[in-house]
Amino acid sequence: MKINKTLFYLSIFTLFIIISSCKKKDDSVDTNTTSASNCVMALNSFSAIKNIVDEAGFKNGAYNGILNDTTIHVRFDTINHADVDTINIDFGTNFLLCADGRIRKGKITTTYNGHYTDTSKTHLITLTNYYVDNNRVNGTIKDNYKGYNTTGHQHFYDTINGNITLSTGKMIAWYATTKLDFTAGDSTAAWSDNVLSINGNASGSTSDGDGFSMLISTPVVRNFGTGCRQYLVKGVMQIAVSSKPYRAADLGDGTCDDLITVSIDGSNYQVHTN
Repeated sequence: MKINKTLFYLSIFTLFIIISSCKKKDDSVDTNTTSASNCVMALNSFSAIKNIVDEAGFKNGAYNGILNDTTIHVRFDTINHADVDTINIDFGTNFLLCADGRIRKGKITTTYNGHYTDTSKTHLITLTNYYVDNNRVNGTIKDNYKGYNTTGHQHFYDTINGNITLSTGKMIAWYATTKLDFTAGDSTAAWSDNVLSINGNASGSTSDGDGFSMLISTPVVRNFGTGCRQYLVKGVMQIAVSSKPYRAADLGDGTCDDLITVSIDGSNYQVHTN
């Protein structure tokens, strides 16, 4: 049978278009997990700063958390509670391995009126040359202590305006409003039995330069137990990135590690956040 040449070449051209289209579609699949790992790092870093300040502010007896290292200098200017009081936490100018397994240097300064434990008081937390694991963390935390909630645990509202400059030189911008509730351990002097639940939202830009917004859809959990405190071990974040599909970051089942699962367009990717 004689084949019409025009029809033959048209069929080949159509097939080429189909193959090219499929290839283009495959090439455009979004597998970028940077926004998810950036959000976990930022939430972890700024909530850890607030927790370190609480160790000093709510001190009951000897330190038994991160601040139990005597090379970390904690100084209180709280002689007159009628004026502004200050807590200075100085990790020094050289990196120091802390009890949670992270290395730190620099200063955390907190100012407030009255007593640190006064309900509805705002603690203003600022950072000076503060580094965690070779990444510089900068900005302010406005921490509002709300006393005890209906379940009998301490809770707080925080507003964060900050950024993290990675060791690579790239920067994460982080603007967040969070609610922090202790769910266990805050009735004892020990920090190792504490469990913290975090809710809230954030916006900013990733280390890739993309704008994002983030919502915690399942409360994020920090377990202060030995070998666990440096991680966020449970919870789910929903993240919207400029001109890209929504993605979810699942922080795990409570296992003490830095592994998260990022879901994008039905595909899952496991990522280490350290």
